[in-house]
Amino acid sequence: MIRDILDIYNRNWSQILVWSLAIIFPVTTISFLGMIYVNISQEAIVPAIFSVLAIVLNFIVCIPPFMKMVIAYKQDDTIHPMEGILYFIKQFGILFILTSIFYFIAVMGMYLLFIPTFIAIVFLLIFPFFSEGRNVKSVFKQTFQTIVRENIALIGELLIIFSINIGCWGAMMLFMSQYENNIFAFLMIRVLLNVLVFPFIYIYLTLRFRKELNHPLMD
Repeated sequence: MIRDILDIYNRNWSQILVWSLAIIFPVTTISFLGMIYVNISQEAIVPAIFSVLAIVLNFIVCIPPFMKMVIAYKQDDTIHPMEGILYFIKQFGILFILTSIFYFIAVMGMYLLFIPTFIAIVFLLIFPFFSEGRNVKSVFKQTFQTIVRENIALIGELLIIFSINIGCWGAMMLFMSQYENNIFAFLMIRVLLNVLVFPFIYIYLTLRFRKELNHPLMD
């Protein structure tokens, strides 16, 4: 798996660079600034909840072009950087709406023995990789089929994703603690971490969840 990830990255580094600068960079910047605004706003209610939502959206909405790149690569094909950007725009709406809905289901589920929370979190991890379905019903069907197929293994995927994100954030905080606090510096380091780490995670998860990589993307 690691060899496949590195091979895909090396063969598509130019597209990845473009998407990192054109998609991950601005999305991360907007998410970070949104977190700051919510946390300093006097009118914000439970700012931590909206801050975490910003982090989740930051991760999920950037997936489409990288997913499409991996599937195209497995079909011995490539996609133009602009094609990936247009695909990101096309998928943005459904990713934003479903992520927000299931995130708040996860939050509310914490008051119900965490069962809805776990289901919602697992759904959030998988559904972006099937978001190109013909309709929402198709997205749900493909997602839940994958959940049933992967079963307990999904716990490991969740731990990996959370560990990487928490580890990167912790390393950044440790590094910045040695210097004077500066919002711009925090933003630049967070953007840099996302630009470096996110593509590898996206490639890995696409290979894990899209078992039918020999077939084209759904219309």
